[in-house]
Amino acid sequence: MNVRIQGEEQVKILKLLSIMVLMVLVHGVSALSITVSPEQIERGDQVIISVIGLPDNSTFSMQIEGTFAATPGGPFSFETRNLVLPFALNDGSLSATLRNTDTNILIVKKGDTEVKKVGLSQNGFFSTTDSGSIPAGMYDSISLGGTAAADATSIVASVTLQGRKSGPINSEISFVVDGVTEGRVSITIWVDGGIALSRTIQIGNPVTVTPTWTYSGGGGGGGSTTVSGITATTTMTTVPTTVQTSPATTAPTVAETATPTGAAITAEVATTPEQQVPTSPAPIGSPLPACLVPLGIALVILVCALKRR
Repeated sequence: MNVRIQGEEQVKILKLLSIMVLMVLVHGVSALSITVSPEQIERGDQVIISVIGLPDNSTFSMQIEGTFAATPGGPFSFETRNLVLPFALNDGSLSATLRNTDTNILIVKKGDTEVKKVGLSQNGFFSTTDSGSIPAGMYDSISLGGTAAADATSIVASVTLQGRKSGPINSEISFVVDGVTEGRVSITIWVDGGIALSRTIQIGNPVTVTPTWTYSGGGGGGGSTTVSGITATTTMTTVPTTVQTSPATTAPTVAETATPTGAAITAEVATTPEQQVPTSPAPIGSPLPACLVPLGIALVILVCALKRR
């Protein structure tokens, strides 16, 4: 009789622990939710990214990439205005990549602070990165411009913000797309190395943009870019040519390179192709393993209960 009772108790314990494990797994999968709307916009429309359940110290990376038609050798502009970043990205970086271009200009404005980078493309490719913490708040403008390559019929321009997240667990990121009337904007978000969101939003009427890469070389894809192309990196050396100073009024946007209003740094950027690497981080994991801790505890309890029998 005692053996039968012990067996029934073990079955009850197993059922209870199974329910606990299932609840832990369901919670771990559904804890993080990142969505974006709308599915189609016009120039000047707002894009909203809803972030639910993003814990502090998560590695967060967001890439905004525009693909649009261009006139060979003509000017172009792709801009995100009024970008609201509800949380800070500590120990991070802000980078920009442009393809099928000749000259390139990156301008970041936040309040009284402006950062400007100028450079020439190498075989139609340009890339620049600034390291430092990215504070929360509204960025008036992050714009990418310049002139298209002589044989280019389209431009691919992207900006990526990344770092360790610090701020509210639930929030909204928003920005307005400007400078482009037709094309598409792709938004990719990585959390702890895993892709949490990959969405392409149409700008204006549906069109087919076929890039004509001017870069010659092998490539392997990287990230979730919807237009396949080159994957090369460059080493940037910056030599300031003119510096004007005035009293600073606000904290810099990016620690190493920001300057207050009236203090504009114009730099010539020399690019040198190096070993080919993906242009955006590849998935190396996901937030799910964090939920395995309660699962391990439940299994320990099960083992202890069985030993007592």
